[in-house]
Amino acid sequence: MPQVCNHAMPIPLSKNIFLSISGILFLLFAFIGILFSNDEEQRIWNQKLHERSKGDLFSIWNYDGRIVYDDIVQATESFNEKYLIGTEAFGCVYKAELSSGETVAVRKFHPLEEGITCDIKSFNSEIEALTELRHRNIVKLYGFCSHERCMLLIYEYAERGKLAGILSSEEGALELECPRRVKVIKGVARALSSMHHDCSPPIVHRDLSSNNILLDSELEACISDFGTSKL
Repeated sequence: MPQVCNHAMPIPLSKNIFLSISGILFLLFAFIGILFSNDEEQRIWNQKLHERSKGDLFSIWNYDGRIVYDDIVQATESFNEKYLIGTEAFGCVYKAELSSGETVAVRKFHPLEEGITCDIKSFNSEIEALTELRHRNIVKLYGFCSHERCMLLIYEYAERGKLAGILSSEEGALELECPRRVKVIKGVARALSSMHHDCSPPIVHRDLSSNNILLDSELEACISDFGTSKL
């Protein structure tokens, strides 16, 4: 009876070398892709921002963005600490009283050259959400500056600041008596209802806390910080 040979044919050495080189090239291109993914993501977003701002990445209101940018730098004395009203993981928030009489809050992201990774996704999500949202209980985004050496978001200024800051002091907590707290809760509820039911597609905040609720001079609540929001 004839014997059946089950030995597999050996892969030629040249084919082994070819497979190894292919694997190395794949890993190399994958590494390069990871390395430049953030730059490409920012480039794509900058194109979108160009379209929204009519070609000017210094887009603030309907005025010349660069003039307003210079006004902000002058109003904050090149972002001096005495105008600092808040610090965050990826930047700082300043109060700026512009020459036009407007008072705004300026969120300045840390520059890339300082070795701190700027949260580009947070920056883009904030713009995407707040350019779609218009509600009295959601903070207004007046404009932005998108540049590798300077990334700014310009908001309406809330005189009373964060709800967390008010509640953390005995005086502030006493001032925020029960009827005023109910007013704050209703304002937040109205904003969430608008985000979830009036927007298409709906917007989910995903990071709502007393640190992200601002109060104006009338103790009217505004939801802020849409950096982790999702459509």
